[in-house]
Amino acid sequence: MCSSNAHASFLFDPASAKGNTLPQKGPWTGDPVWLADVLRAEGVRLVEFPGWRDRGHGDFKDIRGVMAHHTGSDNASAASIAYGRPDLPGPLSQLHIARDGTVTVVAVGVAWHAGVGMYPWLPTNMGNWHMIGIECANSGTSPTAPHRRNWPDVQYDALVQCCAAVNRRLAQNSSRTIGHKEYAGRAQGKWDPGAINMDILRSDIQARIGTIPNPAPTPRPPVPVGEFADVLLFRGSEGPQVAQLQRQLKNGYPAYAGDLVIDGVYGPQTEAAVREFQRRTRGLKVDGIVGPATAAALNLSVVSPAELPLMADNETD
Repeated sequence: MCSSNAHASFLFDPASAKGNTLPQKGPWTGDPVWLADVLRAEGVRLVEFPGWRDRGHGDFKDIRGVMAHHTGSDNASAASIAYGRPDLPGPLSQLHIARDGTVTVVAVGVAWHAGVGMYPWLPTNMGNWHMIGIECANSGTSPTAPHRRNWPDVQYDALVQCCAAVNRRLAQNSSRTIGHKEYAGRAQGKWDPGAINMDILRSDIQARIGTIPNPAPTPRPPVPVGEFADVLLFRGSEGPQVAQLQRQLKNGYPAYAGDLVIDGVYGPQTEAAVREFQRRTRGLKVDGIVGPATAAALNLSVVSPAELPLMADNETD
């Protein structure tokens, strides 16, 4: 639980924002170009990582909330989140929070932080395109550790501030902050952020947000079920599931995918073939991403999870 002094620091005083030019509150589609501004207005100790305004894996769709993570290491740097790893290119989130409470904004575009997963108000497997990710330099301790074990007060406070700032900017309450474990626990076995009780965290965030006079409505997309629920393939994905996708496109749609090379790498040719399939299939969004709806329309043969490589897994341990 928070100490009395720490909890008091979560209460938001609207007067403290006077004099700051803040973006209008409300739903937002596209990259959160206002991210640094709202964080500064919230009073966080902010660092802008070089090139953050141009960094990302494409553009956001409508931003629906915040997803909290731990990195798996107390020493993970902002640079490691910005640049990624040999097996997973950065950015791996939009924000990094160090153990001393320093918040670094590393990217404005889409980051590989969510991966496959489900949540009632998110399109299945599409968290990367709808959620601002926050990576906290923390080991997480263990899945069963008590709330805030090994979380310095300044780091936890900064997490609360960041979530509150983003949720408030989007005219959302704290229910729009979720943990990676709540989204990807079933699909990926994730348990981050470890040693964080999400209900307590959301309570602290809500105390900081205050009252939202006209809250944004919570979207309720249909949640696909069945064998395609965990399918998420996009440019940069690799492995046997990509090869199976290429095989089915090549064999089933030779008019526009007959020259596709079956190499297990989701490159521009594969993306172009997917987009063409989506254009020709009623009801599909043309975005070049194979999620549950496109996979179902293709009747994609799903490769056994044991054969699949880890994709969009941003833990460092």
